[in-house]
Amino acid sequence: MPTSPDLRNQLKAAASLLRAGGDPSPELAKAVRQVLLPGGWKELRDTDTASSEANLPIQLSEQYRTQVVDAAENELITVTSVVNEGFEKFLAGEFEPRPRVQGRRATGEKKVNLNVRPKAALLAKVRESGVLPMHVAGDYLMYRFEVGPYAPGYVEPLRSGADRAPSIPRAVRDRIRDKAAELGHVVHQDMDEGFQKYLAGQYTPVAPEWPKGVDMAPLKVRPNDDLFDQVKVAARTKSPGMRPIQIGLAYVMDKYGIDPADIAE
Repeated sequence: MPTSPDLRNQLKAAASLLRAGGDPSPELAKAVRQVLLPGGWKELRDTDTASSEANLPIQLSEQYRTQVVDAAENELITVTSVVNEGFEKFLAGEFEPRPRVQGRRATGEKKVNLNVRPKAALLAKVRESGVLPMHVAGDYLMYRFEVGPYAPGYVEPLRSGADRAPSIPRAVRDRIRDKAAELGHVVHQDMDEGFQKYLAGQYTPVAPEWPKGVDMAPLKVRPNDDLFDQVKVAARTKSPGMRPIQIGLAYVMDKYGIDPADIAE
């Protein structure tokens, strides 16, 4: 059922108000905008009936989910419609998802769910193919919106290594975490980048020195084990006295523009 011009304008105004801070929950603004999308009324109606399609949780990294949702909103289409499109192309042999990478340790990124309700018939056919529908859906969404591994200039991250937790000033740790979140980066992947540049002679580290008496806290990271070991060997002659984790930290702090001298406490 189409909306009246007045109601549509009122809904748009409500979404703008909520998004601007009229309500502490940005999810309410998204809900209003979702109803305004083409087919939004149908999805709302279907969700409220007993015959609604089954929910399919798609596991993506948190930053990729945000990028997918924002891209769909910008194009005024629903994520569910794109998933249905992906299933159709997969079943027709027009789309092949990338090989599935097992486990969170592959990247170390936080995983979250993106919930959709695709057509039951398509979902069943994909499941019958032997490929996980969640994997087909997630990979097609990233392909369709050029996110993650399908983004221009994307470089496949190295496999995460063992847990490491160097003790650094709490204020520095918090700044590193905040900057990584702002950039959508994973800290140990930036460490891996620093290790590669160090081994190639493209980066000369300076060991960070912490102000005395500051509150210390662990920074949990998982740099690639092979790179870590290579840097450990190279540092014996290139940077005597420096440990690989210090080299990785120095690079991350340089990349993020963090100076330990600015930490007052």
